[in-house]
Amino acid sequence: MGSLAGKSPANTYKSLLKVADETNGVSTSASQIQDGEGTNTCVSISDDQLQIVPQNDNTTTTVRIRSTGGTQIFSADTTNEVIKVGSTSTPANSQLLEFHAKNLIPVAGTHYFVSRPDAAYFASAVETACGTGTDPDTSLDTGAATDDLLQNIFIVPVDLTIDAVKFIVSTNTDTDTIINVHLYKFLMVNAGGASDGNLESGTLLANGQATAVDRNVIKTVTCTVDSASVSAGEVIACFVENETNTDAIFLQTQVLYHFD
Repeated sequence: MGSLAGKSPANTYKSLLKVADETNGVSTSASQIQDGEGTNTCVSISDDQLQIVPQNDNTTTTVRIRSTGGTQIFSADTTNEVIKVGSTSTPANSQLLEFHAKNLIPVAGTHYFVSRPDAAYFASAVETACGTGTDPDTSLDTGAATDDLLQNIFIVPVDLTIDAVKFIVSTNTDTDTIINVHLYKFLMVNAGGASDGNLESGTLLANGQATAVDRNVIKTVTCTVDSASVSAGEVIACFVENETNTDAIFLQTQVLYHFD
């Protein structure tokens, strides 16, 4: 970096920074920082605030903080409107959503809801099926058993984005099985009538498959994220299918997401 020592302001003014308000200088109102010839920067300041607004293009690194070794530990991503932290650049408002199945007894080729980890509140997990196709059904009316869905669904409080889905799974015999996991979002009827709680407009969020699963192993699978966006008021559900037989399923699914 060069020095201004001994150089005339007439020759260096372009490299000098000033506030746009040349009458009041730094005051109670934010004034944009400019170079000496009046080109705006992305920064505005007042006596109490600092603002950063890109002038031409949003970028994934509008603001960056790095360690002395160059590792990025903080960034403001104005392209995706998210703050990222740590060396992994994880969104700062990330959360984990979990689904657990303990000794779920399946019918081969049937998709079953996987309970939320607080299902103990409901005294016992009720195995609820949702189709026998390649994927779970996209709508469901469980009639008088709709209350059993409570242990299986997560109602989304604000818009969110799915970042990653992973599951670990085992079974209770020595027979190799194929286990399929699907993560879905649904609209849940809430019209003040007898159909409240029914699920409709199901959309695949993520899916994964574990092969050669038996009681001698725990298989770990990173799912493919098919659709990442979930809107406030929608519900998220996880499904598991034993494609091969009726061996009991032991499953943990983790969903990493961040609020938009």
